[in-house]
Amino acid sequence: MNGPAKPAPSRSVVRAMIWATVPVLLLVQLLASAGVEVSSFWSQIRQLDARIARVAESRAQLIAEPLWKMRYDRVTGVLNEIMHDETIAAATVYDDTGVAIARAGASSSGQALTEVSRPVNYSNGNMAVQAGRIVIAYSYATLYADTGSRLGLLLIVGLLATLATMIAMRISANVFIGKPLAAMMSAIQRSKQDGRAYPADVKSSNEFGQLASAFNAMQLTTSGALDRLGHMASHDPLTGLPNRRSLSERLVTLSGDAGSPDALIAFSFIDLDDFKGINDTFGHDAGDKFLVHISERLRATVEPEDWVARLGGDEFVVIRPEVSNEAAAMAFARQLLEAISAPILLHDKQVVPRASIGLAVRCADDPELSHLPALADIALYHAKSKAPGTVAVLDEALQRHYRRRRDLELAIPTGFAEQQFEVWYQSQVDMMSEEVIGLEALIRWRHCEYGVIGPGEFLPLIERSGNNARLTRYVLTDACRALQQLAAAGKPHIRIALNLPPSELADHSFAAELRDTCNRFDVEASSLELEITEGSLINNIASASDTLRRLRRLGATIALDDFGTGYSSLAHLRRFPLDKVKIDKAFIREIPDSAEDKAIVGVIASLAGTLGLTLIAEGIERAEQAQAMREMGVRLGQGFLYHKPQPLDAVLRGLAETGSGDDRVLADCPSIAPEFA
Repeated sequence: MNGPAKPAPSRSVVRAMIWATVPVLLLVQLLASAGVEVSSFWSQIRQLDARIARVAESRAQLIAEPLWKMRYDRVTGVLNEIMHDETIAAATVYDDTGVAIARAGASSSGQALTEVSRPVNYSNGNMAVQAGRIVIAYSYATLYADTGSRLGLLLIVGLLATLATMIAMRISANVFIGKPLAAMMSAIQRSKQDGRAYPADVKSSNEFGQLASAFNAMQLTTSGALDRLGHMASHDPLTGLPNRRSLSERLVTLSGDAGSPDALIAFSFIDLDDFKGINDTFGHDAGDKFLVHISERLRATVEPEDWVARLGGDEFVVIRPEVSNEAAAMAFARQLLEAISAPILLHDKQVVPRASIGLAVRCADDPELSHLPALADIALYHAKSKAPGTVAVLDEALQRHYRRRRDLELAIPTGFAEQQFEVWYQSQVDMMSEEVIGLEALIRWRHCEYGVIGPGEFLPLIERSGNNARLTRYVLTDACRALQQLAAAGKPHIRIALNLPPSELADHSFAAELRDTCNRFDVEASSLELEITEGSLINNIASASDTLRRLRRLGATIALDDFGTGYSSLAHLRRFPLDKVKIDKAFIREIPDSAEDKAIVGVIASLAGTLGLTLIAEGIERAEQAQAMREMGVRLGQGFLYHKPQPLDAVLRGLAETGSGDDRVLADCPSIAPEFA
């Protein structure tokens, strides 16, 4: 019987080490040698230049008198003397008129030449004149040839040295690294085949020998390590429950384990409410203890055939493989919720856990069985968003809502690309004269499948997808275009208000973009009113103040929207550059019947007057509300009493009709699409 084949990875390691080291060694050696040679070459160049310059100087002195006295044969003799220098290709002497009177050497040698020129000055004590000049042409060819020869020799020597180094490294690496690694890999491969411990036969006393000894000791003491590692890979280390990896395996076997294909499987997706608060209040150790308590309660509540897992964080799953109907599954989920909700003692304080459960019930042969986690997660999302601490069972309505939400989320890029987002406008009026003084820009989505969608549904999806800034600039562009059309319609005094999300207050470039957009449409920034919320101010005090001041310097008006529903008083916000405050419609709805709301609006009006801020009431739907606002000193209003949100064309038609004598401000403007508050 053939024994196990010796593995090759050890040779691969050695080869990889050599190929990683030797080229670098060769490169460094060649670069160093080349650097020395190049430095020497330039030094020789400089020396040659200096030598030829000296030759030119000395020969200029020798030929000064003969040149002046026109003894040209002596001049030629001097030139011939310097031609013994192999670097000099030619020499020429010119008289004071520039005529060459003596020349030595070839005029052209077919190689690049460098020239040095020196004047020939003659003096006899009574006079000093420039008799001419001497020009010497010389070549670096000899230096180039010598340097090239030395570089070639260095390359050959470097290659031979590298080859010798490679051979030495190969031998030493194979002896000291390759063989020990091969022995250890052989032991590992044999251990993987049958799970038994095989010692690595390495007898050296170096680091590899010590590593082999440690490996052998580990092999002897951890023969069951593979089983324990497998358990750890499929179970949560904190609670000991199966983990997310086990869940996928469990779902695969659910159909086969069911008593019949029609058996109903109940999948409960459990999420603890405000578990972050437990960690923040009591610390992470207490949070871990809290999770262990929850897991023990779930174990104690279920039957032996049920399956409990922790998916991570504060998420748990309980699967009951057979339930009689959906009502029984709902009762079981409520039982789990009741077990979870018993108080737990943390740091001598009683904490009452709260959880939400999403429940999905499917037949064992249902093709969607593998999607049970996602289906139950849909129900869990509904439970947490509508009524935390409850059980929500997945039904067709929830699935439709989820599919609609997912469809809308995926369609956002298309919505921008195809300009499906529309900007509608609602008038702001002077309630004394019922004159339109402004319009508020409100976004709508005309979806190709779902029709016109209100902002309450799709704005959270826009925010989650990171398209807040894109939508703001989309609305800003449309508002500037609307200002152009208002001016053309003879309504240049009407301003347009648009909502500014919190993210834009932290973007210091927004003011510059607003200015550029206004310039592009040739409208004034003072025709724009930017509405912000209290929360966006308080959560970004420093950046918000800076951005608002930049916008104010451009001339834009700043309005505080939905005042009274946020976090602070109007007096606290006096540090911000505000011009207008919009009273939230929640305080207007019960006026004039609610004395409490009237008192709140009266206080807001008083504070706004003290701080010099303009007030506007939102949600004016009845004439008696408008009358009550006027009596309390609130002059501006906005609401369905005057105008419902409409596309700009409908608004312009309504303004034209108002200008012709209609005393109801846009109230009878025809609706061309479903309206939203």
